[in-house]
Amino acid sequence: MQAMSLPREKKQASFYSVSFVADGLFEKGSPYRVFREEILPALRQVRPELEKLYCRDNGRPAIDPTLMAGVTILQFMEKAPDRKAVEQVKLNLGWKYALDLEWEDTGFHPTSLVVFRDRLVDGEAERIGFDAVLRRLVDRGLVRKRSKQRIDSTHVLGSVSKMSRLEATRQTMRLCLEDLRKQDPAVAPEDWPIWIERYCEVEVDYRQLKEPNRIIEKLKQAGEDMTALWAWLETQPELKERDKAKLLKRMLDEQFEIREGALEVRPVQLVGCIQNPHDPEAQWASKDQEKKTQWIGYKAQVVETVGEGGSESGQPTGQFITELTTTEAVASDLAGMKAALDAEQEAGLEPPSTLYADSAYVNGPELAQASAEGRELIGPVKGSPKKEGMFPVESFDISIEQRRAVCPAGHKSQTCCRIADYHPGETMFRFRWGTQCRDCPLQTQCTGKRESRVVVVSPNHDLLQRRRREMGTEAFEREAKNRNAIEGTISELVRGYGLRKTRYRGLAKTRLANYFIAAACNVRRWAHQIAWQAEIAEAKAA
Repeated sequence: MQAMSLPREKKQASFYSVSFVADGLFEKGSPYRVFREEILPALRQVRPELEKLYCRDNGRPAIDPTLMAGVTILQFMEKAPDRKAVEQVKLNLGWKYALDLEWEDTGFHPTSLVVFRDRLVDGEAERIGFDAVLRRLVDRGLVRKRSKQRIDSTHVLGSVSKMSRLEATRQTMRLCLEDLRKQDPAVAPEDWPIWIERYCEVEVDYRQLKEPNRIIEKLKQAGEDMTALWAWLETQPELKERDKAKLLKRMLDEQFEIREGALEVRPVQLVGCIQNPHDPEAQWASKDQEKKTQWIGYKAQVVETVGEGGSESGQPTGQFITELTTTEAVASDLAGMKAALDAEQEAGLEPPSTLYADSAYVNGPELAQASAEGRELIGPVKGSPKKEGMFPVESFDISIEQRRAVCPAGHKSQTCCRIADYHPGETMFRFRWGTQCRDCPLQTQCTGKRESRVVVVSPNHDLLQRRRREMGTEAFEREAKNRNAIEGTISELVRGYGLRKTRYRGLAKTRLANYFIAAACNVRRWAHQIAWQAEIAEAKAA
């Protein structure tokens, strides 16, 4: 990152400040007024954290980091690209008012926003703008440190095109060759001219490669060339450490394998493998077993507060986003939930007293952990595997603590044993019935081909059993409806702020963008709340 000295903080506005002249143009509840009165002071409070990303007196003077953070939030509020954002700083009266700028302020070059984002990523300060807004909401009592929350995930498309295995492999080879050509190595491999022509100067019409054998032939050729290039790179210690060289080795390992001494194409792609070399971190994933929703990119976990009481007619939402965690596309929702809750605690919030989620987040271990920590996890759990015409596990009354189970016919189990490592690292309990099954009138619906019934359950089956029984009650259904609003929040983030497709490449930059999206959404919601309260106050006064 280029060295830049930190500018002096602006302590007092001049008479040329827009706030002196145009204050009356922005009514209470205007997003620009809310930004200037609430968000800008919050960003100034985190200036010490931003200062750590800059040099004190080394290099040319930088643009005020508070201003850069404010512009970045505003551009996500209005879905403005960098050039449009700088144009707004220069010409838009609302932006000048929100940022407390002077009339003659001409802005800066659009690339300064690129440099600022890179600085945040390099300094691992991707969430600094979001945290500043969230702390302000906590200070104003709009978000409690311990509250009810809801969570759900959504997919985020990567900023890359979909490639076939052949395209991705050849593109990786081309990127590596072009990077090496810039380094101008003193000694080049023998096949260098052939590779340059094959991958850098010739374009393959992939539409003509319809025959599978022809595609495999081209893919094997690329694999053989990559193997030869990597063998040469291993003799060049400095060059093999370059990013594009490492990318080449990763692609080689993921797409090919050695079988019987020969290089062969892997019949099945590995989980999390490179889909497009221009963004190696963008992964393929599907949202359901039927694979109706497939994408290449990332996954976002959205957490927001849940109100304690009802709302009046026409009242905008008073709930705010407390976390927006971005993970790899193949990461499970359980891992995403843990990461989101950990991030909340690092930001100063306490674990939610009640967390509303769908079945992807609710299982035995999670229910047990929530119970041990004194909080509630509200959501349906998936049923046990069912076989047509047979009693499922839910039909049995099982108590792990008492080591007792009762079948649908009312017979108690004869034995219970604990099975260590039933699956790797997993302990299970097995209940077995004996001779009482032989003359039981329900035997055909229970034992199947066995003489007696055997049921194997997890250590947390008591919690799962209790939840499955609760799911059929009106009280649980009414309580679980508190989760439904998260669907509307995700829709708002997608349509209003562009969450569905990332602007940038790479997990770190996508994470940064998503935190700014969450900050922008919170500012908008805050402004809507203030505007509604002002409207109610005026109506009462009239």
